[in-house]
Amino acid sequence: MSASLKVSNSSEFQVSEFVLMGFPGIHSWQHWLSLPLALLYLSAIGANILILIIICQDPALQQPMYHFLGILSVVDIGLATTIMPKILAIFWFDAKVISLHECFAQIYAIHCFVGMESGIFLCMAFDRYVAICHPLRYSSIVTNALTLKATLFMVLRNGLFVIPVPVLAAQRNYCSSNKIEHCLCSNLGVTSLACDDRKPNSICQLILAWLVMGSDLSLIMLSYTLILRSVLRLNSAEAASKALSTCSSHLILILFFYTVIVVISITHLEETKATLIPVLLNVLHNIIPPSLNPMVYALRTKELRAAFQKVFCLGLEKKIRSIMLMLNKTQLSPASFILNGVPGLEDIHLWISFPFCSMYVVAMVGNCGLLYLIHYEDCLHRPMYYFLAMLSLTDLVMCSSTIPKALCIFWFHLKEIGFNECLVQMFFIHTFTGMESGVLMLMALDRYVAICYPLRYSTILTNPVIVKVGLATFLRGILLIIPFTFLTKRLPYCRGNIIHHTYCDHMSVAKLSCGNIKVNAIYGLMVALLIGGFDILCITVSYTMILRAVVSLSSAEAQQKAFSTCTAHICAIVFSYSPAFFSFFSHRFGGHIISPSCHIIVANIYLLLPPTMNPVVYGVKTKQIRDSVIRIISGSKDIKSHSI
Repeated sequence: MSASLKVSNSSEFQVSEFVLMGFPGIHSWQHWLSLPLALLYLSAIGANILILIIICQDPALQQPMYHFLGILSVVDIGLATTIMPKILAIFWFDAKVISLHECFAQIYAIHCFVGMESGIFLCMAFDRYVAICHPLRYSSIVTNALTLKATLFMVLRNGLFVIPVPVLAAQRNYCSSNKIEHCLCSNLGVTSLACDDRKPNSICQLILAWLVMGSDLSLIMLSYTLILRSVLRLNSAEAASKALSTCSSHLILILFFYTVIVVISITHLEETKATLIPVLLNVLHNIIPPSLNPMVYALRTKELRAAFQKVFCLGLEKKIRSIMLMLNKTQLSPASFILNGVPGLEDIHLWISFPFCSMYVVAMVGNCGLLYLIHYEDCLHRPMYYFLAMLSLTDLVMCSSTIPKALCIFWFHLKEIGFNECLVQMFFIHTFTGMESGVLMLMALDRYVAICYPLRYSTILTNPVIVKVGLATFLRGILLIIPFTFLTKRLPYCRGNIIHHTYCDHMSVAKLSCGNIKVNAIYGLMVALLIGGFDILCITVSYTMILRAVVSLSSAEAQQKAFSTCTAHICAIVFSYSPAFFSFFSHRFGGHIISPSCHIIVANIYLLLPPTMNPVVYGVKTKQIRDSVIRIISGSKDIKSHSI
């Protein structure tokens, strides 16, 4: 029996995950379809982001019609992203398995975004109705407040109405096949695998379709009936043509959107054996509107075309001006910076150096010792310790990027650092702090699999998987941090070259510039959210699932044993994120309360405390590491444990 089926208390087999088979009947060559689908997805994301940028940048587009178009672009991005990454993963990497929770979450997201799309089309139809039938009262009726309220209503309507769909799907008993002949988790496709009665799901789907799509389509048709009546009353053919031209883009999109829904519904009702057509239509319905909407509006809306040309030309002009400024002011890029150490505490730099040096020595010895142990001891050749080895390597590079230079400042007053050397140090610091966060996240996922799926632990976390996720974490850090160096290097520096810090931090260097550093600040915050925010979210979810699994254990001894494997990792998380959070919030909210010297010391502790404490904590808290150390110290090198 497949590993995706688990035994329930009723001695029946219960599906624990689904397998998305792709397009039915064309499995052997469906990967070729990934090319047009990937292009559609990229065009959808790129075009909708471009629409959002243009609407935000051009004051002429600050009107309700374009606000609704911006909201439609956000919904389109969400809808396309809900399905396309998984579909491309199926075609390119054969990643067909999807857990029940992920599948039901995808069902919810798809229904939510499709309902939102329909709702925004209704709002846009109402906007056109007021603009054509009541032009003099348009600005007083369709206000920004009304736009916000309408959007919020659509979000709440679809968010709440759709909840019963995945809930009812989750309540079905899936005890036979787990293979879905589809590229995504559709409600009817998933519930067709259920062994019990799925009639409530079909009824719920029908009611939801009538309540959301039916009501929206009826009101849209009513709006356009009233619009058509008003247009026909106009005396001038030119005025009638101009009035209808403002609706043409909207009509094209509505026609495509609802026609495909009707066709999909009819093909599902027919229940023919050839299921390729409804599956293909279902996928295209979720990807073509996000690709088509911005293109139709860009081609058929004069104001949008003009705004695009204006923003593009302005951006090009600014870029040329910036290049010319950089060419004319190359002398403003300093040859070197002066790292001034801890501001206000220059007299006691020597005393500050002793704890820094002691912690650095402990970090180097401890992490090198851990790496030697993990390599030497066979009993430590397991995923948990491989991740610990990654953490030790990261810690070694992270603290070695800053502390040697800081000790040179404290002991020998060697404060000068070359401009390029400063950029290299900045790159290493930010890359490996991101790597540290990523490895802690991977270790949380390791503990989650070990506690929640102990029987499948060795099959899930294989050596190739560990190498792939480690490499992905490393590349994520490199790719997101590389722009820091270019953003910093392009700036003109005319505010001196003294940095009140012990190392080259991104914003500390950027603040010496006399240019605009807004892009640096925004990108820095975005990277912090993409790395730190994502990792903290994954760690939180992992430990929530671990806690739920541990609490469900009947024996208190089993609970304690399961949770004891996580204590060292929890300590490492506290040591890593506590100074990071303090530094982040004090910079933004406590700048006038907390002294600069405190900021600098905490920033150094943030880079030095985790490398120092991680090997100590794991050495004290992990029995296998303690036993390995004792064996080596006692000289029992011939005795190697092969089990935990």
